Amino acid sequence: MRIGVFAGSFCPVTKGHVDAIEQAARLVDKLYVVIGVNIAKKYMIPLDARFVMLKKAIKHVQNAEVAVCDGMMTDFCQNVGANVMIKSIRNAIDLQSVIDLCDINREFWDGETVFVVGAKEYRHVSSSLVRELAMLGKDFSEYVPECCYEDIKKYLVI
Repeated sequence: MRIGVFAGSFCPVTKGHVDAIEQAARLVDKLYVVIGVNIAKKYMIPLDARFVMLKKAIKHVQNAEVAVCDGMMTDFCQNVGANVMIKSIRNAIDLQSVIDLCDINREFWDGETVFVVGAKEYRHVSSSLVRELAMLGKDFSEYVPECCYEDIKKYLVI
């Protein structure tokens, strides 16, 4: 059985995330979509709200389960028996950072890292872009799942 992990902070979840998760789910039998918690980061959306929104956004992905990890993702992979970590690439900057992460992961875990390329229409979309648009009072609805838009507005729109 191929067990995969797709991790991110999902602050907030975007249509690009959902597209990448759908791609990742087609590659494995079971996919853990993991909200990684970086203790050095301050998030604009609380973890419990991100968890609920992510579950709503991917409820149609039958073999996916949302989870949280507050440690090393490689430890999470080992704990659930994952043999593949799936990362989404939008551009050359993403590629370099994922390659660097892949090198570090190999020191702690013997699984494989696989890249999926984000859909062309979402390659410019990031959580940072959504947060910035929201804080500037601009419409960001085309970048986030419709089922999460109102929830995201509660946290990001001033």
